[in-house]
Amino acid sequence: MNRLLSPPSEEDGHRPSSQPTDHVPLESSVRTTPIHPELPAIRVPGNDERPSCHYDPVTCEPMNIEDLRTKLQQLRKEHPSRTAILKAQEDAAKEIKQRMEEADRKKNEIQKVLDKKMKEWDMEYKVLSKYQATKVTNLPS
Repeated sequence: MNRLLSPPSEEDGHRPSSQPTDHVPLESSVRTTPIHPELPAIRVPGNDERPSCHYDPVTCEPMNIEDLRTKLQQLRKEHPSRTAILKAQEDAAKEIKQRMEEADRKKNEIQKVLDKKMKEWDMEYKVLSKYQATKVTNLPS
């Protein structure tokens, strides 16, 4: 019988090196140093040996600069001067901050809708309970 073999799943412990491991929650005690003054909520491990920009902000693991060399060269071509680099960094920080605020706003909106639904369900349950209680007491014997 011919059977096609499927590729191994990522759960087998074989992850490509470009795939991050597990993300570290923003509230984790491992995160101590903000990655940027505009982004105090995003922190990475504090270390005297490495600046905060040398950590992956998702996994909090040190980044391998050799793996990022081609990306760094491309960024140096796009932003040749120190002022261009700082401006790009500030723009990226502002964009991330806006995205985080938008995500917070959406989360709050969803929570309000859920709270409203819970109140409606509670009210419906109370009405149903009262209806059933009066129906049981009014049954002819």
